Amino acid sequence: MRSVVLCFSGLDPSGGAGLQADIEAIGALGSHAAVVCTALTVQDSQRVYGFQSVDAELIQQQALKVLADLPVKAIKCGMLGTPDIIAVVDNICQQYPDIPLILDPVLVANSGGSLTVDGFIEHLTVLFPRTHVLTPNSIEAESLTGLSVAETESGVIQRLSEMGAKQVLLKGGHEQGEMLRNRFYQDNTLIQTSHWPRLAGEFHGSGCSLAAGIAAGIAQGHSPSIAISRAEVWLNNCLLRADRPHADGQAIPKRFKSFGA
Repeated sequence: MRSVVLCFSGLDPSGGAGLQADIEAIGALGSHAAVVCTALTVQDSQRVYGFQSVDAELIQQQALKVLADLPVKAIKCGMLGTPDIIAVVDNICQQYPDIPLILDPVLVANSGGSLTVDGFIEHLTVLFPRTHVLTPNSIEAESLTGLSVAETESGVIQRLSEMGAKQVLLKGGHEQGEMLRNRFYQDNTLIQTSHWPRLAGEFHGSGCSLAAGIAAGIAQGHSPSIAISRAEVWLNNCLLRADRPHADGQAIPKRFKSFGA
């Protein structure tokens, strides 16, 4: 069958981010998404209002059954939410050390609203040494390291490496400038930079979609560099044709083409 990506992600009832973004992105890029739901969120396309985590033991049972049944070639983590769920993912990674982990360190929604509990960041870093590719935006990178990307990008990357993250895609969506810049580092060395025209407005679920697309490529055996480039091209096309529920609000990426569209 198609290569399988096991996703740990939350349910966004608006369908813009979270597990639906993972399913659509991974499917569009040719792999199969098996999804363990980590949390039920209260959110619309514009904001997160709250969430309730799924029981950690239930999450572990779901994941282990999928791993025993399907040919999982990559694990992608989005919203984890609590230290107990992080511990489950860590345990899974210890049992399956040969499956690459793509970690999108989801802390808050683009438009605001926390997706974690207090003390989450300190626990999340336990996963960094097990992570194949870490995909923070600049705000997340600063929260993880306590350093400013604008003032010392090299310091941020060095700190993430010291925490165990050896391959980091630093996303530039929250930075200034007419062009959006994504930078991929391996062992503190800049490997590749991509430049994209900055599109007007904001997008709901773009980060989830990119990380999931990268996971799909890695599951198919592509190198991180190729998986990243492939996912970036695909995502840019999704954003260009995104749906905008409100004229001045966040748009929802159109991750697949429908008949007649």
